[in-house]
This record gives sequence, structure tokens and C-alpha cells, in this order.
Amino acid sequence: MEDSTQGGDTPFDLTELTGFQFGPAWAKPGADTASNLPKMHAIEKTERRGAGRRSSEREFRTPRAEGSGDNRRSFRRDDARKDRGRRNAREERPRRELPAPAEGFRIELRPTNAILEIFSKEIQKQKRALSLLDLARIVMAGKDRYDLVFMKLENGSMLIHSTKADGACWLTEAEALAYLWTAPWFSELYKTEEIEVEAPKGNFTAIAVCSRGGEVIGPVNWHGYQTALMSLYRTKYSNMSLDAFKHTITLNKDEEAVQAWLASAGKKNVWKPTREGAEDVVLDDAKAVETDFVANHYAQVYEVTDKVFINGATPRKVLSPGIAAHQAMLSDRTRRSPQMLIPNLCHGLARHHMPIYKWQGNHYTGPSRVRAIPTETVLADRMMEIVNWSKEHSGEKVEAMFAALSGVPAGTDDASKNAASEAYAPFAADMIWLLEQGFIVVTSDNSIWYPKGEAAPAPSKPEPQKRKGFNKKRGGARKAPAAKPRRSDA
Repeated sequence: MEDSTQGGDTPFDLTELTGFQFGPAWAKPGADTASNLPKMHAIEKTERRGAGRRSSEREFRTPRAEGSGDNRRSFRRDDARKDRGRRNAREERPRRELPAPAEGFRIELRPTNAILEIFSKEIQKQKRALSLLDLARIVMAGKDRYDLVFMKLENGSMLIHSTKADGACWLTEAEALAYLWTAPWFSELYKTEEIEVEAPKGNFTAIAVCSRGGEVIGPVNWHGYQTALMSLYRTKYSNMSLDAFKHTITLNKDEEAVQAWLASAGKKNVWKPTREGAEDVVLDDAKAVETDFVANHYAQVYEVTDKVFINGATPRKVLSPGIAAHQAMLSDRTRRSPQMLIPNLCHGLARHHMPIYKWQGNHYTGPSRVRAIPTETVLADRMMEIVNWSKEHSGEKVEAMFAALSGVPAGTDDASKNAASEAYAPFAADMIWLLEQGFIVVTSDNSIWYPKGEAAPAPSKPEPQKRKGFNKKRGGARKAPAAKPRRSDA
């Protein structure tokens, strides 16, 4: 199957990655770029602050009251103990256990094609160098930004995947049939009608009710009880075992409940197929509907395959329990350790012709691979000023460089901003070219770097082809073989 993009819509906007624009419509100097820093950097800084604070006593800000000199109050040990108590209470809550993951599959978590396209377009437009670890965090921040790829191994089961937009996937035909009754496309295939039937006769004293959903089944001594019980199980509760479902059945001996059931038992649901040529077909029960579905629609609704893409946002209720367990476990593990996604992120970005390189001990992507300026390259004066400044001030902000090189500081009033914008524009245009060549780097927090410390040597000229018979060992021409001595005429 092809990569799922969930309808092809872009799931989010990558403007959160950038706080600075380049080009003719470059952002006005003096803008508050700190407020536009990527959310991922804010998270990292918070984590670093928390890691360095070992004391159980901490402080946080509260709104400043009128006339108060200090807007801080202490978060004391007793508050910390209460906080821990609440946290322990949450941890002690019983969690719903996941079913056992299905065996016989190789599963990978990959970024969707839609998110890779956004990365590619935004990076080329903004000329930023971005860490793949940061990109992996952005992918894992939204379930619709990644797919889980299930690939059947030799001992695995075939996958039954819905061709509809619901993305349902099952391991057995029984699971696929059970989903029929809650599928959003059921009404496209069958219409439900209520008809009048003869009410049951007999001495009924108690009504069986499903305590899980409140559905009324009927008296246990009614001849249609087993059929009604299995019909309810098949259409609503097939995701649990039959024994567990039977344990949810309770008896209601109220006379009003018996009379209400007798009134409803005089009506019955039947189903009619909506397909052409089946106008006169009437299906009396759930089993008849499932039989008709298998014979006429199963092959159009489901495809049996050995590889399928399941989007991370696909609801668990439309997945086989063994598949849903893999989805929950792998998504959670990758979210906690986003570096697991980096290899597949590399492959995906490479498909979109994005360069991948290692810099400062991490993997990055950007408008170009970082490289040293070749020795024979002659740069214009303004470009050399940018290169030299980035050498001496690597890691400082772009705004500081523009202000230093142009001699025009960023002002606060409109006139100063316009003057600074005009003075900075030529430097911004030259910087774009340097970024596209990989000679300098600007990261997502608007810091400028000089990535390579030494100039690259000029490419050497290819050596001329050696003549045939050249002796490599001696470095000269091969000697001609000595002439054989003639036989004497004895």
C-alpha cells in the first residue's frame, strides 16, 4: 500500500520553527524573536532547569498584588508532600491493560509523507539548519504526523485492511465482520427497517438486561433468547470474550420491565441491501446480513495484504486488539525516545532531496550540507564581512550581526525600524547565498554559526592516463625483453 497521508491535508504549520524571515519581505528589526522560539527549545530549557533543582522547596511567580513589593512566594515542603501525594494517587489508579501484541510482524514507525513535504518546503524557504532530533520531537507531538508500517513475517497472519477512509485493520475475518455493525459505511450498503410482528406468548417473569450498555435482551425462557443474545454480542460486544459478555447479563423482575419488553417485541428490525438488483431482498437477522456482506461486499470493502500503513491517529476501536497494542506501545516508546525515529526520518528526507549531515555531534538537515569555503573561491566584500563576523561571533544572533556590519542599530520607532530594514536588506541577500552554499549556518533560534574552521583545498586536477607499458614499481617504462641467443651453426 502507499503511504498514508490522512486525506493529504497538511497536519500543521511549521511556522513555529522560525522566528525570523529572510528575503525581500524580511521581518522588521526589533521584533520580539524570543517569543517566536520553537516550542521544543522551550521544553528543553524547562527540563534543564528542572534537572538542576534537587531541593524539594521551589518558588513560582504569582500575580503582583497592588502595593506588594515582592511577587514571589515559596512552595514549601508541606505543599511538596501534598503534590507527591496527588501524584502517587494518580499512579495508583488502575490502568486498562493492553492486549497482547500480535506476533509475526515487523513494525516500523515512519513520518508521513505530508509532514516530510512540510519540512522540505519550510527548510528551503527559511534557510534554517534543523536538528533531526528536534524534527523527530515535532513529528511525535501529533499522532497524525506518523504512520506505523506493519510488514508480515513468515509466521505472521495476513492483514485485512479497509479500503474506506476509516483506516480499519483486522487480523481475522470474524473481527472484520463484527466491525460491520459499527462501521460508518454500513448505511451505504444496507438500510434498516422496522416491521410489525406477532408478540411472543408465554409466562414471562424476568427480563435479561446487559448491564454494560443497558440493552434489553428478553426473558431467558423465551424461544428467541439465544438468538437475541448472540445478535447483541455480535453487533456490539464482539471485542470481548463471549464468557465475559455473559457475565454482564442481569435479570430485571419488575412487571413494568416485562410489559415494556412485550410491547417492543411486537416490532423487529430487518435489513435491505442498497445495491442495484437487490431491492426485494430482506434479511431477517444479523447472521443473514453478515452472510450477504461476505458474498457481495467483502472483497470491495477489505483487501488482504502483507503490508499496511496505519496512521498514528487511527482510533484503537477500528484496529484488531493485537495491532492496537503495537500502535500504543511503539508510539509511546518513540515519543519518550524520539531518537528512535531519526533513521527513518533520514530516509524520508532523502527521498525529498534534503541533505543530511553531522554537525556538533548531532544529525542536521538544512538548505545545504555544511562545508569549508574552497581556497580558490573569491567572495565579495560584504560576503567576506559576514563570513569573518560569523567566525569571530559563532553562536550569536543574526540581528546582532546585521546591526554590527551595517552600523545601523535596530530602533524602536517606525522611522528607525524602516532605516534598519533598508540597511540590513543587502546583507540578508548575501547571507542567503552563503547559507545555500553551506558556508555558514543559521539555526532555528536565529543563531549564526561558522561550521567549518579550515578552508577546503582546491580540487586537484585529474592525473593523465599512464602510457601502456608503464612500470608502476620502478616509475619508468618497462624494459624490452632481452633477445634470445641464436643457435650456433655447429
